[in-house]
Amino acid sequence: MSTAPPPVRASTAVPTDAGGERTPDPAGGPAPSAARRITRGLRLWYGRAVVAAALVWLVYAVVRWLVSGRWHWSLILDVVPPLFLVGVPLLLLVAAAAACGRRRPVAAAVSGTALALALATGPGINWPALWREPGPVPADALRVVSLNTQYWAMATDSDRLLALLRSRDADVYLLQEHVGWTPGLGEDGYWPLDDDAELRRAFPGYHIARRGELLTVSRFPIVGRYPVGPGPALAFGEEPDFGQVFAREKVMRTDVAVAGRTLSLYNVHITVPLALDNLNLLSDFDHDRYLRRKHAWRQAEFAGLEKDVAANGNPVLIAGDFNATDAMRSLDGLREVAEDATPANPELLPLSWKFASLGEFGEDALFNRDLPFFRMDWAFTKGGTTVHRYDFLPTEGISEHRMQELRITL
Repeated sequence: MSTAPPPVRASTAVPTDAGGERTPDPAGGPAPSAARRITRGLRLWYGRAVVAAALVWLVYAVVRWLVSGRWHWSLILDVVPPLFLVGVPLLLLVAAAAACGRRRPVAAAVSGTALALALATGPGINWPALWREPGPVPADALRVVSLNTQYWAMATDSDRLLALLRSRDADVYLLQEHVGWTPGLGEDGYWPLDDDAELRRAFPGYHIARRGELLTVSRFPIVGRYPVGPGPALAFGEEPDFGQVFAREKVMRTDVAVAGRTLSLYNVHITVPLALDNLNLLSDFDHDRYLRRKHAWRQAEFAGLEKDVAANGNPVLIAGDFNATDAMRSLDGLREVAEDATPANPELLPLSWKFASLGEFGEDALFNRDLPFFRMDWAFTKGGTTVHRYDFLPTEGISEHRMQELRITL
C-alpha cells in the first residue's frame, strides 16, 4: 500500500535583508504600502546617521585626549566642557536604541566606547560626593580662601571684594588678578596696584606677600618666599618690567609658620591658553605663534610647579586658577606629586568658572555671557596636609569665578 507524502508547511519566517530590514513580499504577495516604504527608508538612514555621528565623536574624543596639553592647538578640541564629553556619547547611546538591524549594536558599541573614554579621562564628576561623609571639621582647622578676583573687582568695587573676603574670616587668602587692567589693550593693558595701606586696614595683623598679580595674605608669619617656575626674575628682589612679571610670574610660594611647623602655600594662576580679545581668526594676527607661545609658557609653569612641589618636604597647599578643566591633561603631572582635594567637596559636579559677574572683556555677545559649565579652579595638598572640607562659594557678582574655601589641618 502506498502512502501519501506529508504536506509541506509554508515557512512563517519573515525575509529580511542583510541589515535586518524586512524585504518586500514575494511575487504574488501584496506590495508594501507607501507609508511602510517611507518608514523603512527613514529608519535605515536614521541608523546610518547615528553610526556616523558616533564614529565622528569617537574619533574626536580619541584625538582630543591624545593631543590635550601636548599640542598648542589642542585648545580648539579642549574647549568642550567635560560634562559635554560625557553627555554627547550618552545621548548617542540612547539614540542607538532606536536604530534597526546591525546598525543598532554598532552605534551602541561606538557610543559606549566614547562614553567609557570620557569617564576614564576626566569627566569632571566628583564620584566620592555620592558616598563620602565629611564629618565634623576639627576646631583647630585652618580656613584657606582662594579666588581669582577678576582684576581686583574692576567692574564692581574693591570695597565689596574686601568685604566679601573679610566675611570668610580666613587664616590665609590666596588671591589672583590683584592687578589693574585697561580693556582693549590686551597683554599691554596691565598695571600694578599700590594699595598696601588699604590691604593692611582691611586685614589688620595679617602678613602680606605679593608678586605681580599674585597676592597672599596670611594670619601666620611669613618665614620664606621662593621663586617657582620660569619667571623673568630668578630671585625675588629683582625689578623687571611689570608686564614681564605679570606675564611670567604665575606661581608664588610663600612659607608660613603654623604652630611650630612650616606650611608651604602655592598661589597659582597658570597662563590662560587664549585671551578672548585674540579670537578674530580672520585678522592678520599670527594665531599659530600666539598659541605656540602660550602653550610653551603653560608647560613651563606646570613643570616648575611640579618640580618644586616634588622637592618640598613641608606640608603643602596649592590653590588657584589653573585655567584647565578636568579633561585637560595639563593637570596630570601635578596629580602625580600632590593629592587632589576634590573628594572633600560635597558637590557631584563642582563647577567654578563663568558665573554671573559684571566684568566684560568687550562687546562680543557669544563669550560675554554666563556659561557655568567649567571648572578652572583647583586645590591640591601634600606632606600630611589634610582637607576636611572643600567648598565653592558664590562671589555676589564680583567675579565670574566662584571662591574656593578649604578647612585643613597639618
